Amino acid sequence: MPMIDFLLFIRMLFFAIIALCLHELAHILAANYMGARPEKMKFFLLGFSARFSGLEKLQGWERYVIYAAGSAANAIVFMWAFVVSRLSYFGLPWLEEFAFINLALCLFNFLPVLPMDGGRILHQILSNGLGILRAGKIMRKISTVVICMLFVLGFLQVILFLFNITLLCAALYIRQSNKHLPTILQIEFHKIMDAKRKPAKLRLLPVRYVIVPKDVTIQFLLERITMDNFTIFVTQNGEKIKESEIVRIVEKNGLALKCKLV
Repeated sequence: MPMIDFLLFIRMLFFAIIALCLHELAHILAANYMGARPEKMKFFLLGFSARFSGLEKLQGWERYVIYAAGSAANAIVFMWAFVVSRLSYFGLPWLEEFAFINLALCLFNFLPVLPMDGGRILHQILSNGLGILRAGKIMRKISTVVICMLFVLGFLQVILFLFNITLLCAALYIRQSNKHLPTILQIEFHKIMDAKRKPAKLRLLPVRYVIVPKDVTIQFLLERITMDNFTIFVTQNGEKIKESEIVRIVEKNGLALKCKLV
């Protein structure tokens, strides 16, 4: 019996590695096609992940395609493996196991927390709706909730399923990845702002007008700059202020600037 359990573990581990390779390969192929480039491969307890450079130069829908490509690949493999295993005359239980691994990886990557694919998609949606900096604050709160839930479920999994620590490992990985999240999001903010100043990028961005109240602060305006729009702020007396002017002020004084706009 122990030998059977060990062989099952080895087989599931092998399937997990293949599923992870397919997942990251889909991200890489999508990124290369859209114009981004793999920057770094990061290995961790549950597998590995790829980081890309140049994402801030792409259009919004192109980033969505890249973020969703990995989970889409796992979903396609799951459907193929499950259907083939069911239609097979002899039955292929190992193919059902492979299908289950791909489904689990697909669902896990759609968790609404950074750096998972679902978290990146949610972060971009929030960034375009509420502003990049405000979206970052919300993502940090969501991350805290998800990590706590994974730890609770992970301890239950250890008790109920013979010391299975998969969810605990997932919680630790996400917690470690979010350790420097505020700094990472600030760096990404500046990358996006630099990319938006390029004439080629500006021509593709829709203009978004935001009416602001009297005696508004620089910080208030800064937090309403979105990812895939060029924002123009309109004051009560009709004056128009471009987001690039706000960013130049902040670059000289820092992100924590609280003074009122004169």
